[in-house]
Amino acid sequence: MGRSFRPESLTFGLLLVATGVVWTAANLGKLDLLTTLRTWWPGALVLWGVLEVVAFALGRTGGNR
Repeated sequence: MGRSFRPESLTFGLLLVATGVVWTAANLGKLDLLTTLRTWWPGALVLWGVLEVVAFALGRTGGNR
């Protein structure tokens, strides 16, 4: 049984790793998490929108495949 590549799985995995790194940096005092979130949260929405547009352009609408 071959496994097909699913970008959603890769994205979710990378998101978990990034969240863990940011949280660890905040716990170590290397990053002020609340200030960073207040400043950069709109960037997450922009990134999400770009990823949705790219997925649509590639024909991956999220429905049954």
